Amino acid sequence: MNLDNLNKQQLAAATYNGKHLLVLAGAGTGKTRTIIARALHLISTGVQPSRIKILSFTKKSALEIANRIKIEGAKMPEAKQVSGSTFHSWCMDLITRYGSAFGLDGYSCIDEEDRESAISIAIGNLYNKKKLEVGEKQIKGSLLSDIYSYAVNTRQNLSTAIKMKLYPMQNGEQVDEKVKKVKELIEPVIRAYIEYKRSRRYIDYDDMLMAVASILKQNTELKTFVSSLYDHILIDEMQDTNPLQWMLLESFMDNCHLFCVGDDAQSIYAFRGADFKSIHSFVDRVPNSDVYKLEENYRSTQEILDLSNWLLDESPLNYNKHLFAHRGSGHKPIMQFVNNEWEEAEFITDNIEKNILDGLHYKNHMVLSRTILGTRKVEAACISKKIPCVVYGGTTLLRTRHVRDVISALRIIANFRDELAWVRYLKLWQGVGDVMASSLIEKMFAYSTLQECVGIIKLAGLKDDASYKLLEELIPLEHSPEDAISVAVKWLDNTLSRLYKSEQWSWESRKKDFDALKLVARQSKNISSFITEYILDPVAELSNVIAAESDNDKVVISTIHSAKGLEADICYVVGVMPGMFPSQKAETEDDIEEDRRCLYVALTRAKDKLYLMTSLNSNAAIRGNRDIAKRIVEIDNEANTGLLCGTVQKRNEQREIESTVVLYKLDSTGHQTFQMEETEFWDKFKRAAMQNDEERAYFFNNLPDYLVEKVMAERQGIPQPRFPKRAAKEFNPFDNFDFS
Repeated sequence: MNLDNLNKQQLAAATYNGKHLLVLAGAGTGKTRTIIARALHLISTGVQPSRIKILSFTKKSALEIANRIKIEGAKMPEAKQVSGSTFHSWCMDLITRYGSAFGLDGYSCIDEEDRESAISIAIGNLYNKKKLEVGEKQIKGSLLSDIYSYAVNTRQNLSTAIKMKLYPMQNGEQVDEKVKKVKELIEPVIRAYIEYKRSRRYIDYDDMLMAVASILKQNTELKTFVSSLYDHILIDEMQDTNPLQWMLLESFMDNCHLFCVGDDAQSIYAFRGADFKSIHSFVDRVPNSDVYKLEENYRSTQEILDLSNWLLDESPLNYNKHLFAHRGSGHKPIMQFVNNEWEEAEFITDNIEKNILDGLHYKNHMVLSRTILGTRKVEAACISKKIPCVVYGGTTLLRTRHVRDVISALRIIANFRDELAWVRYLKLWQGVGDVMASSLIEKMFAYSTLQECVGIIKLAGLKDDASYKLLEELIPLEHSPEDAISVAVKWLDNTLSRLYKSEQWSWESRKKDFDALKLVARQSKNISSFITEYILDPVAELSNVIAAESDNDKVVISTIHSAKGLEADICYVVGVMPGMFPSQKAETEDDIEEDRRCLYVALTRAKDKLYLMTSLNSNAAIRGNRDIAKRIVEIDNEANTGLLCGTVQKRNEQREIESTVVLYKLDSTGHQTFQMEETEFWDKFKRAAMQNDEERAYFFNNLPDYLVEKVMAERQGIPQPRFPKRAAKEFNPFDNFDFS
């Protein structure tokens, strides 16, 4: 790489000569380019590529960085040796290579759904229930798994994790008593789950980090050895690190150089335990360290950056950066007012079709939403108008039920001691329930080979002999995961067709998903590595693989959380309205600032044009201003307090809106639902909102007119909406898990 292509800030970071460096890289400022330049600079100064470790938060981004180092360092053959990993795959690699040193020989991975299943089994065994009830709280396996994971990743004790997950923003003796009661119930479950893993030699997704981080802390000799494997560790997206990942990195601070790149203004994963504030205290926490900034943006025009900078400037936090555009000036962002979500979808798709006629491509457009539900109407409008699109976000294909059913057979080939895989696989077949599956597994575990286990199924006399013939055909395919998937789909065809017969999506409609899965498997050397990668990268989007293999001229429709790293010439941010930014769930200052950063990420995806789609006439707006909505219903019905339910639109065969009504209930009438004409309700809503403005705070409360062009909807003039900012309120694994 020619370092002359770097700007002054990038060059200073790439050629840094100190011990540890934090690079505060604003959106679009070339952080990936800087990481690549850093790696190539190190190689050119004599550092062995094998002693450089690239870490990122997704497999896709880690591989992209490593591949670009190889391409841009083509004149340095040794650059091909640089490898990229996620934190989890790095730890799993260390466990695989040095399992005995870590005391983890022969352990296999289980994923998040397996953990939930194991915890649910523990609840059933201990309490003979599917869920635990404490007052108004219902604790299922999934929620208990979330509590456990939060405690591990944030290095908090069990009581703190319970309070944060079940009673956030609440304090006092009553809350402490509730936490104590919950803890008494769930502590035995967590102990049973940890013992279950220990006895079956499982490690879950969080154990990968916890085991390595804690063992390196405890074992000085092992820490010295492992840290001596590397001279430089280059970390992408540093703002998304959680306390457990920080603990891991601390073991490398003495012997290695840390080069950390991140943007505190793009930290939007607090729900996973990420702590963006750790960036603010980097110099205090990391001895012999410095902080450099990247502020020259290469993606967006200055008008888009002016709006993004303003959003951060309005924050009480000091983000301490101000982006400026390398590309210069362009179009002002547009605040587009619409009456409802369908009109929003129609405006966006009409605009896309107009741009296509003007010579643009579909791939030049991106639609961003706070939630996956917010993308549905735009997706439907694209399908209706035959606009090609791809959707990112929501449940990934690798975590869908039909894929997990097929994968269970491959997991057995990878590790025939995988009890959870056997349970799922056996229960696919007619006549096999929990009791029979448990009985068969108990017999199998008395044997020492997979072939002997298959023999047990033969002798069981199941109705369908495909139950054992599938496994017999898979055994020789250990090194052909793509072929193994094809074989599993073939043998399970009749069984899964029966299981999914009565569901919304039939087996026939689901089978096409396995073409994408085989593309992923093609990148793995054997079934075991495919299974491990599939567990290590649970947030992977198979749509990325599909897009790379086929025509990728598609409109991208994405949740904001799935859009980091993406960009488009024209971006539409839907639902920029009360109840969404900030979310109706945001109550503390930390929650509100997380939503501010989420909106900032959305704004900074746009290169040339940015549309902020906004409406007061939406369910989200109603929910976000429920106090006003209740008061309107109360006024309409004199003495009764009302509960607003939402809106219902009636459409004709041409999908044109014929009428819209607002639904509400009255406390005194039980479940009976009433309705009010939309025009009457919104007239009262807007008057009440304006009267109450002085009592509320908003993201865009004092938005200067020069930052955006306001475009009113044709059918109805709607005053500029406000964006509510809620008032701040207060707010062995056994050895490494704090049960206090």
